[in-house]
Amino acid sequence: MSMLLEAKTLLSGCLFVPVEKIGDDDRLQTIKELDSLSFASIVVELESRIGHPVDPVELLELRSVRDVAGLLERHR
Repeated sequence: MSMLLEAKTLLSGCLFVPVEKIGDDDRLQTIKELDSLSFASIVVELESRIGHPVDPVELLELRSVRDVAGLLERHR
């Protein structure tokens, strides 16, 4: 599975949006308006998939699907 597809699948599950409605270059806020609960869900899923906590600075830099894919790639 490509990192973009993995990122879209992760976001689909956390935001309850069909994966096919999430574009490679979509910003997280355009997929669905993020609140603290949905962002926390993304963080928990990211950390679960990579197997360790993510640096909070990296989390604050997440703006798009490609950012999520990049984070997954860096921590593989």
